[in-house]
Amino acid sequence: MRREILIFGICVFCYLGCDSMQEVSLYEVDLTPTPEQLVSSYPYRHVYLDSCNSNLFGHRSHPCKRVEFVKDNSVEGEDHLSIAWQQGDSCRYLGVGFPWANYVGKNLKNLEQIAALQFHVRLDSGSVSKIPMFFSLVDYGGRQATSKINLLNVEGQRLDEEWRTVRIPLATFRASEKGLNLENVKELRIEFQREGHVHLDAIQIVPFHHEGKFLEPIGEDVCENLPLVMNARNLWWGLNGSETMGWAEGEGFLALHYDKTGPQRDWNSCGVALNQWEALDMSEVYSASALTFQLHGQFSPLNFSILSSTGAPRQIRQRLSLDHCIQFEEGIWSCAIPIKQFDQHEQFNWSATREVRLTVTEDIDAAMHELQWSEYRGNPNKVHRWLEHHKQ
Repeated sequence: MRREILIFGICVFCYLGCDSMQEVSLYEVDLTPTPEQLVSSYPYRHVYLDSCNSNLFGHRSHPCKRVEFVKDNSVEGEDHLSIAWQQGDSCRYLGVGFPWANYVGKNLKNLEQIAALQFHVRLDSGSVSKIPMFFSLVDYGGRQATSKINLLNVEGQRLDEEWRTVRIPLATFRASEKGLNLENVKELRIEFQREGHVHLDAIQIVPFHHEGKFLEPIGEDVCENLPLVMNARNLWWGLNGSETMGWAEGEGFLALHYDKTGPQRDWNSCGVALNQWEALDMSEVYSASALTFQLHGQFSPLNFSILSSTGAPRQIRQRLSLDHCIQFEEGIWSCAIPIKQFDQHEQFNWSATREVRLTVTEDIDAAMHELQWSEYRGNPNKVHRWLEHHKQ
């Protein structure tokens, strides 16, 4: 009897509670892996760990290249690679290769926009802003796509005798443009040019937030009030103090000391982010603007570039000449480079403007004052007239 009463009570409770009970699905949990999980679970993410656990070709003795396995001061594994080279007429191609995962065909297609090739690098001595080495992914059809180190993706924006973490986004290889089959990658190759001596360790595929894919202009009116001042408070890369180029401490000028035959000849570029590496919409103002500054000291034909985060061309260039400058006093030049003088400025994506870059190719000992992106309403082919009027 008690059993029947208990069963009856349970039935009544269930009946009365039906209106308030909600249906629960067992499949509401999103099991889709995150980009980080996709990359971290990739079975062939380790390209090179050490000589005991990884494949490497091109390490045999060579008159122009020396590859050694060094145990001391390694980041990961039992040892790391030390590679010294000097290119000459008898050895035009110098390189090494990594057929990781024992030559298994690797599918990197799904990782192209969410992953990067990461490694640790240090120089045997000195410091530079770039290393003459190029990274290529090669598929089983023999096609390859190449990329290189960008100082923006180097830890500390510096290459020197300290171990630095470097990332090369897989998207920068531009596989589809080069015809590379990312679904069947055979190996990674590194080509060395000119001369150098580097140490490499722990080459692997890691998650990477591909910045260019998510950049957006921050507003339609951000550039209504020119000038944009590019001083030490902005984000700069490629500066190395008084060695080649850098902001003078306590002063408001960019010091340029460059000797094209000196030990720092490879450190000849620097750049400044216009908006914290976010895209900046300059589409409404670029045609009536110019890069302006004063140059104190020795005149030199500097190279200027403007970079966009999307579109083609990604970079446009113009070289400073005496046609852009007037000498108002001894050793003091006032300069303006109209944006309309930059090559391919009409095809450039001004809604995603990102960076201004400076490259030095000739000897110079000077200081750059008041570097700005300024309003320019004059004739782009008559800069001297605009400068004379602007200084009155």
